[in-house]
Amino acid sequence: MKRIVISIVTVLMISVLAACGNDKKEDEHNHSEHKSSDKPQALEVALNVPKEAKSGEEVELSAEVKLGDEKVKDADEVMFEIVKDGDKASSEMKKVKENKDGVYTLKYKFKEAGKYNVTSHVTARDQHTMPNQNINIK
Repeated sequence: MKRIVISIVTVLMISVLAACGNDKKEDEHNHSEHKSSDKPQALEVALNVPKEAKSGEEVELSAEVKLGDEKVKDADEVMFEIVKDGDKASSEMKKVKENKDGVYTLKYKFKEAGKYNVTSHVTARDQHTMPNQNINIK
């Protein structure tokens, strides 16, 4: 009789411990699941530079900054680098502030004719990106 009682108690204890163990695994599994909004998103910059313009004419250069669907209105830094004919030594860096709804704009006058490369240097949300485009000044 003693053996039967010990066996029943042992089976009950194993069952209780197994049930508790399953609850912990289930909780751990639920905590490890990621929501789709937790996925890292890349910083996106849509650089807008006209294909050509006239020297001495004011040109608007802009960069629309987004992180997923969110417009970034508080970028750490937005700068436009302007290089004429690939001469990096004479490049100009112009810092800009947010204009409207995540669009950062610089009004710039190209003094001389030539081919220029405009690179936007954008740092926001611990990311940095540098898209660039060319503009021909006549």
